[in-house]
Amino acid sequence: MEKTRNFNGLKIAIVYGSVFLGAGFASGRELIQYFVRFGQIGLWGLIVAGVIFAVTGWAVLAICRREGITSYSQFMRYLLGERLGAIMEMAVAAFLFCLFVAMLAGAGATAQQAFNVPFTVGALVVALAVFAVLCFGLDGIVKINIFLAPVMLIGGIFVGLYSFFAYTSPVFSIAMTGGAFSLMWLLSAVVYASYNLVTGVPVLAATAKLATTKRDVRVGGLLGGGVITILGLCMALPLFLYYADIVALEIPFLHIAAGYGRVFSVIYLAVLVSALFTTAACNAFAALQWLKKYNKIKAAAALCLIGAIAAHVGFSNIVAYVYPAFGLLGLFKILVIWMRAAA
Repeated sequence: MEKTRNFNGLKIAIVYGSVFLGAGFASGRELIQYFVRFGQIGLWGLIVAGVIFAVTGWAVLAICRREGITSYSQFMRYLLGERLGAIMEMAVAAFLFCLFVAMLAGAGATAQQAFNVPFTVGALVVALAVFAVLCFGLDGIVKINIFLAPVMLIGGIFVGLYSFFAYTSPVFSIAMTGGAFSLMWLLSAVVYASYNLVTGVPVLAATAKLATTKRDVRVGGLLGGGVITILGLCMALPLFLYYADIVALEIPFLHIAAGYGRVFSVIYLAVLVSALFTTAACNAFAALQWLKKYNKIKAAAALCLIGAIAAHVGFSNIVAYVYPAFGLLGLFKILVIWMRAAA
């Protein structure tokens, strides 16, 4: 029984960590936008974000286990009451849909940049794959994450470290900027963690039923946050080296991978496709929880179709403008969660 319980904590950690491993992260676009552009001090920003992920993950699971909460709706009403909780849940559902759209946009950009396939085709293929997973509910989400998480973790660490140390003379191409003194790097890290947790919390609340022991709570929250921190640090290192060449690209890491041959590019593409697919599925699943009063299959089909159309807004535009807009919403929720967990 103890082994089963420990594995439950690991499953939560895998799903939780996978939420953040989307196209924005694996492509390098988010890492550049929120960390790398500040120079080496941005690495400390990644660590700060990772600590926020870990502590918040533990707090959410602890609250759910203590209060017997098994859904995101219950969780929000516990945090904020009936009226404000319902408003917050609606806002979060909108953001979850935006993130789902971003993953489809990332799929379209990847298909276009890597294979010269039309943007629409790439977005539609991933939308159809997500629809297939959604038909199986939570069980489908857990299974695809357990299957693809090792690809993302091992592949991501390998891609990041290899492309860094294989560089002829690893020297950061951007220096420690004024952000180190203005603390903009810290604000950027908090914004990054905040908007990511807008989606991370609903997924955690939906998987909280797996946390049957205090050990599951610790493993699920803290390990999930720790894994994304380690992976983020490994993948950020080469971005510093190639910064001048990749800063304006939709999929920066794809440009780096292309310089190391076909095998390396295939490994990276496996990481990227796994990341955007799992995150698209997790976000779509969490958004569907708000639409649970509708027919599950029809709601999933509508969500995927509308998402594929909306993806044409553009991947980098969503990362640069839509994501930060929800940062304050996420920060407010984080503070309330921490206070409730400490109560």
